[in-house]
Amino acid sequence: MTTDNIPVAEFVEESIELLQQMEEAALELDVRPGDRALVDQLFRGMHTIKGGAAVVMRPDLADYAHRLESLLDQVRDGRVSAGKTLISTLLEAIDCVGLFISGIQGGLAVDQARVDTSVQNVSALAGSAAQLPLESHETRESVPSALIPIASRKSQAYLVTLKFNPQMPEQGGDPLLLLKELAELGDCVIVAHPGNLPQIEEFDANRLYLWWSIKLTTSLSQSEIEQTLLFFKEDNELSVVPFDITPEETDTVEQAHKAQIAQAVAGAEDDVQSTPVGASGLTASVTGPVTGFKTTEPSNIASGSERADGTAGKSIRVSIDRLERLQNLIGETVINQSRLIQLCEEAERLDPTFAGALNEFLEENSRSVRDLHDEIQAVRMVQVDTVFSRLRRVVRDYSVESNKEIRLRIEGGETELDKTVTDQLHGPLLHLIRNAMDHGIESSEERRQAAKDTAGTIWLRAFHRGGHVIVEVQDDGKGMDVQRIRQKGLDRGLIDESDELSDQQLLQLVFRPGFTTTDEVTDISGRGVGMDSVKRDIEALLGSIDILSEPGRGTTLRMRLPLTLAIIDGMIVRVGSLTFIVPLLSVVEAVRPKADDIRKMKRDNELVKIRGEFLPLVRLHRQLNIDCEFADPADAVLLVLQHIDRKQCLMVDEIVDQRPVVIKNLDDNFVQVPGMTGASIMGDGKVSFILDVAAIAA
Repeated sequence: MTTDNIPVAEFVEESIELLQQMEEAALELDVRPGDRALVDQLFRGMHTIKGGAAVVMRPDLADYAHRLESLLDQVRDGRVSAGKTLISTLLEAIDCVGLFISGIQGGLAVDQARVDTSVQNVSALAGSAAQLPLESHETRESVPSALIPIASRKSQAYLVTLKFNPQMPEQGGDPLLLLKELAELGDCVIVAHPGNLPQIEEFDANRLYLWWSIKLTTSLSQSEIEQTLLFFKEDNELSVVPFDITPEETDTVEQAHKAQIAQAVAGAEDDVQSTPVGASGLTASVTGPVTGFKTTEPSNIASGSERADGTAGKSIRVSIDRLERLQNLIGETVINQSRLIQLCEEAERLDPTFAGALNEFLEENSRSVRDLHDEIQAVRMVQVDTVFSRLRRVVRDYSVESNKEIRLRIEGGETELDKTVTDQLHGPLLHLIRNAMDHGIESSEERRQAAKDTAGTIWLRAFHRGGHVIVEVQDDGKGMDVQRIRQKGLDRGLIDESDELSDQQLLQLVFRPGFTTTDEVTDISGRGVGMDSVKRDIEALLGSIDILSEPGRGTTLRMRLPLTLAIIDGMIVRVGSLTFIVPLLSVVEAVRPKADDIRKMKRDNELVKIRGEFLPLVRLHRQLNIDCEFADPADAVLLVLQHIDRKQCLMVDEIVDQRPVVIKNLDDNFVQVPGMTGASIMGDGKVSFILDVAAIAA
């Protein structure tokens, strides 16, 4: 096969996805060692990677995957127990396969020493199983009932149709590779169909004229068989349907197989010569069409499951780069929409009749732009479980190394966030999980003395609240010592003895750069060390983070994140000659207070009485050191903002508008600006800054 025709990119992409699924299955098997379905999933994944490695001409990876496949086959037969040693070996092996994939992707050399160590561990487990008799009574007694040999599972027949691209041979492909792969899955009866064979003078030896139909009898499910077809899907028409519910168009194929099976049982020979094939090999040949049946043309056979359930072609893989470009185009459309609004306002002054027609078009176009944005946003949404599940491995590895028994509980994994947010969420979550394990969860002996369960628990939660997604990391450890935090704050000069701070305010000190209450920093973490970067990363996502802790009961870190970082609904306000954008989700209401509603406090602090509640007043012009039009709050507009559980009033001169705005990152062109979390281009081409409500509330 020529290098140009090898589907390396597809193999890498599919393998990365399979490895993630296999790691999750291995971790779940650690919790449920008797679950046969998990072992089957691991076996299928490794079998698929082995086949793909052969296709992309990586015999080293194919050989390594074959060793793992053999070990998993012994697990399925009950000859190797699904204990902690096996799980650790499998996880290390999955990492090694990942090294192979990374090497293929980046052209880098594989860490052969690590692979050799993994091979030794795999061989040791497989070798110990080989010394046991297959039907040992003691072995069968110790095997969980779910892990029964595959041969004892109920078999089902499937009709597999393989129609390859006629140019496959000249592109270096070999259809026999897939036929051999299928032969390993169960008993096969294969029928080759000549299709439209040309005259001898027109015959091209580099073209493929045959297509195949196979009756495959196996205990595997339809989806498991389709996994084997995964790396051959492109440019080929491959399908798997249950043998007893084949579509009407394939009746002749079904009849051909029925006749073929009858001939095989009777030992008769007919025009079609074929041999039932098991896992040992593949030997099938065709000398002519089945007597008494017409040959079905490849074009008349439905591809894939299109005929079976009508779902074929309803989903495709799209590069995230294309989605990013599409999102940017939507952003430009929103900016143009803002410009169109301003043109409508100018047209109103020049020609009211024309302005009326233009406004009507504007309303229709606004709906279309909004619908388009919503659809693109829905495509970009992914479940947070894609991030959460990757942390299960971190918890298990630390638990094994530290001899701490720690459980990770995931709740709300189906909650969806923009992929840009989830991609940047892994780092902060990883730091918080490590902190919880290393400094939050006590040792088994300490927990026993505290009358706690010896196994510590960490919860990862996600749920919707008020247009945001809340992500929590909670542990049931020893909690944080507020008095010790206060003392460390005094020692570092962060607070004064005279400062009267609440426990909640003291807990916020852990987010200061370099702050820690631990005397010794471990390789894993240090409570407070790096927490400032966690806060900075969350705020870069237009989010906020808060901390709650109760001594002896545990600690909860709560992150409040936006659904998307691309386009938000914003309230455009003016202070002096400058305009700013306030995220609309943070705005509770806008009021104009009376003069007697303003209360002066110490240190130039002010409170505003709104509906019987006194809220802090923040003068935006003072915060940013800019000019304003109104100095008296009674003449200005106050926006009541809510950040987590705190409210305050933001004083501005005027509310200009309320519309969707496109978020532009400041980090690419500017240093971090306090109080600003981004910027947006307005309809007139000017730039307005997006206010950081979390920083204003601090």
